[in-house]
Amino acid sequence: MIGAQQGRLQQLQQLLQQEHQALVERDADAIESLLREKLAQLDAINAADAALAGHPDVAQLTNDTDARQGIEQCRSVLAQCQMFNQQNSQLADQTLASLSRLQQILNSTKSANSLTYNQSGTTSSGNRLGKAIKA
Repeated sequence: MIGAQQGRLQQLQQLLQQEHQALVERDADAIESLLREKLAQLDAINAADAALAGHPDVAQLTNDTDARQGIEQCRSVLAQCQMFNQQNSQLADQTLASLSRLQQILNSTKSANSLTYNQSGTTSSGNRLGKAIKA
C-alpha cells in the first residue's frame, strides 16, 4: 500500500512539473487539462491516505523498518510537491499581474483621450465621459 502511495505522489510531482512548463508557455488548454488530472490525483492520494490510516495493522506498519522508510520517502516527495505547487502558484500570480498590466497598456493606447481611473486605481477606458452632461 505504501509503495502504491509513493507512485501516486511521484505521479503528482510529474503533473506539477508539467503544470510549471504549461504556465511558462502560457498554454491554457494544457493548464486546464493538468488541473483536472492533478485534482483527480489528489483525490486518489487522499483516499489512499485514509485507507492507510484505517488499516487494521497500522501499528505494525510504524514498527516495520521498510514501511517507515517508505513513509519517509512519501513525506519527502510530498514536501517536494508542496514546494512545486507553491512555485506554480507564484508563477500563475506573476502571469496574471503581467496580463493585467498588459491590459492596462492596451486600454491606454486604445483610447488615450478617454483614459481614466476607477475607484480601485486601475485604468479604464472612459467610454462614459461626457455622456451624463446635458449642455
